[in-house]
Amino acid sequence: METTSTLPNFLGLHDSDFQFIDRYRILLEAETAALAHDFYDYLLSHPVTAAVFRDFSSARLDALIQKQAEHISGLLASHLNKSWRESMRKLGALHHRLGIEPSWVAGAYILYWRHWQKVLQEQVPEGERDSLRDALFRLLIGDLMVQLDGYARASRETDADRLALFDVLLGVLAVPQGAESPRPEALLQQICEALPRKSASVRLAGYVVSSAMGDVLTLECMAGLPLPALQLPKTAGDPCWEALESGQTVIQSVEDPRAPEWIKDLHNRVEEIGIFPFGAGDLRGAILIGAREKGYFHRVGSDYFHAFAHLGEMVLLLRNQSLRDSMTGLPNRTLFHDRLENARAQTIRNERLLGVAILDLDGFKQVNDRLGHPAGDQLLLAVVQGLQGHLRAGDTLARMGGDEFGLILPGLDSVDDLKVLCDRLLATIREPLDIQGEAVHVSGSIGVTLYPLDDNDSRTLIQHADMALYAAKDAGRDRWHLHTLDLDEAVQAEAEMRAMLEQALNDDRLTLHYQPIVSSTGEVMGVEALIRLQHSEKGLLPPAAFFSALDHPRLARPVGRFVLETALRQGAIWQEAGLSLRISVNISTRHLLDARFLDDLREAMAKYPDMPPNQLEIEITESAPLSDMAGAQLQLRICNQLGVHVALDDFGTGNASLTYLQQLHAQSIKIDQGFVRDVINDPKDLAIVAAVITASRMLGIKVIAEGVETAEHATLLTKMGCSHLQGYYFSRPLSPEAIPAWVTHFHPTPQSEDALPPMDVLSPILEGHLLRMQMFLRALRHQNPFPAHTLEADAEDYCHLGRWLRGEGLFNFGQSPDFAGIVTRHERLHQLAREAKSFLDEEDDEAALYQGHLLELENRLLVAELLAMTRKLP
Repeated sequence: METTSTLPNFLGLHDSDFQFIDRYRILLEAETAALAHDFYDYLLSHPVTAAVFRDFSSARLDALIQKQAEHISGLLASHLNKSWRESMRKLGALHHRLGIEPSWVAGAYILYWRHWQKVLQEQVPEGERDSLRDALFRLLIGDLMVQLDGYARASRETDADRLALFDVLLGVLAVPQGAESPRPEALLQQICEALPRKSASVRLAGYVVSSAMGDVLTLECMAGLPLPALQLPKTAGDPCWEALESGQTVIQSVEDPRAPEWIKDLHNRVEEIGIFPFGAGDLRGAILIGAREKGYFHRVGSDYFHAFAHLGEMVLLLRNQSLRDSMTGLPNRTLFHDRLENARAQTIRNERLLGVAILDLDGFKQVNDRLGHPAGDQLLLAVVQGLQGHLRAGDTLARMGGDEFGLILPGLDSVDDLKVLCDRLLATIREPLDIQGEAVHVSGSIGVTLYPLDDNDSRTLIQHADMALYAAKDAGRDRWHLHTLDLDEAVQAEAEMRAMLEQALNDDRLTLHYQPIVSSTGEVMGVEALIRLQHSEKGLLPPAAFFSALDHPRLARPVGRFVLETALRQGAIWQEAGLSLRISVNISTRHLLDARFLDDLREAMAKYPDMPPNQLEIEITESAPLSDMAGAQLQLRICNQLGVHVALDDFGTGNASLTYLQQLHAQSIKIDQGFVRDVINDPKDLAIVAAVITASRMLGIKVIAEGVETAEHATLLTKMGCSHLQGYYFSRPLSPEAIPAWVTHFHPTPQSEDALPPMDVLSPILEGHLLRMQMFLRALRHQNPFPAHTLEADAEDYCHLGRWLRGEGLFNFGQSPDFAGIVTRHERLHQLAREAKSFLDEEDDEAALYQGHLLELENRLLVAELLAMTRKLP
């Protein structure tokens, strides 16, 4: 609007004008008190302005009238100087906060003008009236302009504040379609983090959500000011507790002497706190917002903050759904952990014992398998109903998954109380149940630990209860077992193992040794990197001495990064020396599924660009995909896109091996040495190994047999079609310096003269291929659907024959002059198939059938050439 030095000039007011006003100021101020009364009488006589003062007391109105009189005198003496302008801007801002429209304020200024006109007419000489009238008019306009400026500024600030709040609401609600839904609490956290960032008036924002109020509230999020985690004890007059218990919004001034200490500590940083509750009963919460100015919440309005509270209501509903087992309605594992944390805190204050138990049903799987899943669900519901009938008020029964339940048993006086309760629960489970008209008998096993006798965090208490559960099962089931110090020995051993590994990592005492992998044709194809730990007293330790620690949350990633970088550095050294070896590295489950794994992999590869990506192979165990199949699929697919090969390690030891062959992008599988070691003498092992090798060959996947210890093992596995071998028969793990010499002196195992030819897998593949060809031709005649892996853009890589050509075909016949032509003809088959389908889609059946005829002729040539090439194999 105006700069602080030009307003009087803008209005045409000069020092002589102000001196003129000063000369008659005593006359103009004579009726100031009456003018002030007339001013407010005028405002109170009109409904629009009177509404602002509806709730004002007489004393407060008298004070306002006195202020108005001071304003009249001050204006006449002000010369519209800087301090006056600033005070009038504040007055205009106050009008905005009070809801007084500027047009009505301007209208009331007519009273000033009427009063001064009377003075001019009666007491000012006629020759000076016009000049004084002009100066006073300009003075009134200037005063009004500055007030309007203050009003406009306050209005813009309020609009900006409201827009910021609206922007936060939109940001929370505008979840992109198809995006993964956030955790319910993430909505509140997003609000709290966005408010101080987007609103200039909000200094801090936080929230509390509790399903078991207890007597202490912990703020789950606090954004804005850097504050320590707040814990709010239940005390009389605490505004947060007051809001939660009443369900009413509380606005608390930081300067209020009755404010609790946690609010007073915000002095000079926050002026007032708004607490907006939501929820009811034992599931309540509140959003806390700290403003930098008094009156902020009144000025901006309550609608936005009530909208945030409504979001809180939604969060509670979503949270309740996400924290409950859908079938039984019991708390799930997440809510169990939350309640256990609260129970631990209250147990210390109440000086009682807290039982933490894990209960598992004995015989449930047999009932589920025999009678079906609906019967299993009916059994679980009946057991839950029986258990709940014997639990005390305040106890928690949660479903941890399957037929496993968690129990929180607070307020115990002794172990005898625990015994009585556990015996009662086991007796309840033991009672026969009528399931689908059949009397079903199951029992239960309970593992339990007592806090604070077992003085550990919630996660450890659950682990100890789980350990006690296994002890109960080992002792014969249908009983309960209390965790003791003896059971802690295993936990202690684990902790010592982790500490040893962590210290070795920090001290640079981890190293890699490499075990060669040779092909069935006698070539050294690569090495597997195997970690070793140099112990100060025990010497070089194998992974078995610290195996479980390798997947610990704190160590999995740093150890994985070490292995990747060390192996790639060594591979680059060998490459520079002319030794090209593929290096297989073991990646732990936790590191593979870590969101940062691919960044770690890219970083290590970028550091050693001389090591080709296809010379690196990562090995994963079956436990990784089992814990998160979708995540594992994505990570491994990207590894392949980077050129890195993938191997499934310890294949056959888990319960989902065939699923992995079907769903995961792997170029190799490694048959576990437990099957290979007795393959010569144990017909079961022989059958399993033969099945795995045959399936892998048909899928075009490389097979590596681990644990090859004799020449007989090597011969048998080679004849079974196993493409690669690894084991002590060839070499133990070697230091990196020893590998080049070993490769130089390696000689393949001579083949036995009386050995049979390798088992054939091409015949069943060709049978399947020919049947699929007939199905395709019938599909062109609308007689059946089109078979899979014929029309897709990459179908030639994933059909039956395509997998063989990419795998065993390339391995055995890649050097044949006929092989490239067969691959080209196979690609031509799929191209003809796509062209035929295109004609069919255009309803040109004649052209489609002609393409089918060409396809059939091309296929006959392909089969003839393929059989001719394979028969040339010595």
